[in-house]
Amino acid sequence: MLLLVLGWLARSLGSQVLAKDLEKFKADVAAASSATTEHLKHELQRAALEHQVRFSKLHERRAEVIAELYGLLVEAHWASQSFISLAEWSGEPSKQEKYAAAINKAAEFYRFFDKNRIYLPEALCRKLETFFRNIRSKVIEFGVYVTHDTGHGPPHFTKEKMDVWIKAHEYFEKEVPSARAALEAELRGILGTTTPSDG
Repeated sequence: MLLLVLGWLARSLGSQVLAKDLEKFKADVAAASSATTEHLKHELQRAALEHQVRFSKLHERRAEVIAELYGLLVEAHWASQSFISLAEWSGEPSKQEKYAAAINKAAEFYRFFDKNRIYLPEALCRKLETFFRNIRSKVIEFGVYVTHDTGHGPPHFTKEKMDVWIKAHEYFEKEVPSARAALEAELRGILGTTTPSDG
């Protein structure tokens, strides 16, 4: 009988010890799980913040590139338009000087654009290249006549020069403003001030 009582007590104590160990184990698992969850939340928040900072810096850099690019585009346009202009005022630089200025401004624009095109969508890059190529070709076409004009050329040279000059002038008057407006809309869209057109 004593053995039975001792066995029952031993089993009862063993059950209580096991129950306490089980409760302690459950509490440890819950604490570890809670700590892991908090750590994971913290890591996710940190990763989200890092991503937000990186995206913010990228958007800031993109805005800087677009502002600089647009300024160079406008300067190249102004220099080219001044060279192509049919009106000439006293005190202005010569056509040869204006030609050099237009070519230099176009090159300055293209160098910056080519180095920073990674910040722009591919469709916009194609439009900028087309805009640049068209302006540059009109400037060069007329520039060839300007640089070779001695003032004593044959009549057909003067006529060809005038034809090229008038065509270039018409291009700058009619086509360049709409192309430039489309580029402006694209650039504003990237910056979030308007919706960009489909490329």
